[in-house]
Amino acid sequence: MRKIWWNWDIRMRWHWGFSMTEESFVQNCIKEIDAAGNYEIEGIVIWGFLRDRHGGINAAKHVVEYAGEKGINIYPGVGIDDYGGVYYDGTHCYSLDNYLNEHPDAQALRKDGTPDTHRWPPNDLTARKKACPANVDVISFYKESLEWLVETFSLKGIQIEQGDSGLCYCDRCMKKIRREVPGIRSSASDAAERIPEVVKDIIIKKPGFTIISETYAGLTNEAASAIEPLLSKYPEEIILSWQLYNGPTPYDHAGKFLIEPGCGIRRKHGCAALRTNSDVFYGEIDDRANIEKALKLSAEAGLDMTYIYGEYPDVWPVTAGNYRTWAEMAR
Repeated sequence: MRKIWWNWDIRMRWHWGFSMTEESFVQNCIKEIDAAGNYEIEGIVIWGFLRDRHGGINAAKHVVEYAGEKGINIYPGVGIDDYGGVYYDGTHCYSLDNYLNEHPDAQALRKDGTPDTHRWPPNDLTARKKACPANVDVISFYKESLEWLVETFSLKGIQIEQGDSGLCYCDRCMKKIRREVPGIRSSASDAAERIPEVVKDIIIKKPGFTIISETYAGLTNEAASAIEPLLSKYPEEIILSWQLYNGPTPYDHAGKFLIEPGCGIRRKHGCAALRTNSDVFYGEIDDRANIEKALKLSAEAGLDMTYIYGEYPDVWPVTAGNYRTWAEMAR
């Protein structure tokens, strides 16, 4: 299996400071990059890759260049209709927030008709503006900004997501027939319409470019009934990511497997997302047994890529054990 470490910038613990400054962000990334080779990591996903407060373009270039010297790819998180677009937080022209400041009619609406925003992770003090999934004009902005991102940083891949932060309630969206992702009030049909359109030029221009797209769903019969009719909209070059295991939380002490026997994928590639050992999932926890089980089930389902949160340093013994088990099972 291809192996990826997945991160939010401000949840990274490899260095002090939660990436709130340029020094903290760069050192967090450098230390994680240095460790990645020990686990045969191909690439590191970073959400919040571009923020003014932790150095913007210059800091991000430093990280990408250092990773390249170590044989590791950086895959920035790219938001469609949320998460800042390609520039998570700042005054840059390719920040989705700034686009929506200039085009307020393109912003998503809450049920009460007010403009919608989304704040995540919980330790982020600022909220991002959300775009309306029925707005087609913003697609050109996404395509232009994605081309800028890929060329500016000489990227070999991205992770891209559309909407796990609720639905838009404008008149146009309410009239659409939407297929929702079970359990999270997210529109799988909006993602299937918008993501392939945004990345299609990159697929043509950059053969072999890695594109990981989140489904927010597991491989269960319920999820399959909702999402499978949409799979044909995604070119095979897009690797769909399936959230197959969620680690223990204060509300679910055992963790949760979202994969059922016989519910495989009918695609050439697929990514098994193992979401555990993170600030969101009970913090550091010895989850080796569940990681092993999840990867066995993933292999049986035909998946050929996996990611796990890489936010904690492997100088923490429990975390190191989780990483070793994950890497060994994914060979």
